[in-house]
Amino acid sequence: MKTNFWRVGGRTRKTVIAVFTCFLIDTVRENGIPFYAAIAAILCIQHNFKDSLNTALTREIATVIGGIWGAIVLSFEKNVYRIPNELLRYLFLSITLIPIINFSVWIKQEKGTFLMCVVFLCITATHGNDESPLAFAIDRIIDTTIGVFIALFINQFPKSKM
Repeated sequence: MKTNFWRVGGRTRKTVIAVFTCFLIDTVRENGIPFYAAIAAILCIQHNFKDSLNTALTREIATVIGGIWGAIVLSFEKNVYRIPNELLRYLFLSITLIPIINFSVWIKQEKGTFLMCVVFLCITATHGNDESPLAFAIDRIIDTTIGVFIALFINQFPKSKM
C-alpha cells in the first residue's frame, strides 16, 4: 500500500483544529492546563459523530470518576494522613487502583477503566503537594470537558467541508 506522507485527511485536520481551539480557550482561562483538554479532544475526534459521542461519554465519565477518587485520596492525605515514605505512597496509590477498577466494572463502564486509572494517577502521583487538591481535580475535569465539547462540535462538520 502506497501512502502519501504529506496528505492531510479530514480527521487529521479536525484533530489539529480541535487541539488548537483547546489551546486558544486556555489563553482566556486562568486555572486550565490545555494539555488535558487537548488529550480529550484528540481521543474524541473519531471517524463519525456517533463514535465521537460514544468516546466522549466514556471519556467524561472516566475523568469524573478518576477525578473524584483522586480528590478523595489527596484530601485524605492533606487532612488526615500522608504516607511519609514515597515508595510506600506509590504502593498505596497502586493498590488504590483495585477499587477504582472494580468500581468501573460495577457501574458497567469497563471501556473507561484505563482512563479512570490514568486520571486518578495523574492527579495523585503528580499533584499530591498542591495547595488545593480538590481544586486541581475539578480543574482537570473542566479541562477534559472543554476538550470533549470542542471535539464533539468540530466532529459534526463533514470531512469534505473542513
